[in-house]
Amino acid sequence: MKRDCPRCFSELVPQILKKGMWKIEIDECNNCSGIYLDKGELMSLTGNRPLHHLTTKHLGIDSGSELLCPGCGSLMDDEHPGGVEIDVCLQCNGVWLDKKELDLLKKIDSSTLKSLSPEKLAELYDAEQSVSSSGILSWLFRR
Repeated sequence: MKRDCPRCFSELVPQILKKGMWKIEIDECNNCSGIYLDKGELMSLTGNRPLHHLTTKHLGIDSGSELLCPGCGSLMDDEHPGGVEIDVCLQCNGVWLDKKELDLLKKIDSSTLKSLSPEKLAELYDAEQSVSSSGILSWLFRR
């Protein structure tokens, strides 16, 4: 499947990264050196479970990113683990990393991500209070 860079729109090229005995296929932009990771690949590359939870379980509904996901075309959200700004797809949980961000994420101590910031907790609360689009008709007819 053809994927384009969300920053410079160049075609992403599949690359193999080795992590121990595992091989992880990522998508890299040869123009800006950004990389796209499918859901779970960030966990495989960093071994940081709290970081994985931030990019999967703890996403809110706010989208502060200007990028569209190379994997599914949905809106991405900016997250800031350890002060590193990354973009995470709100739909498929793919992750876009600009040049050198993977190296910075690998250096983050997972214990610093175990508790969520007050801003993130507020975002998650707002997400829980919103009415999902799939349940809007049942919500309307219950009234």
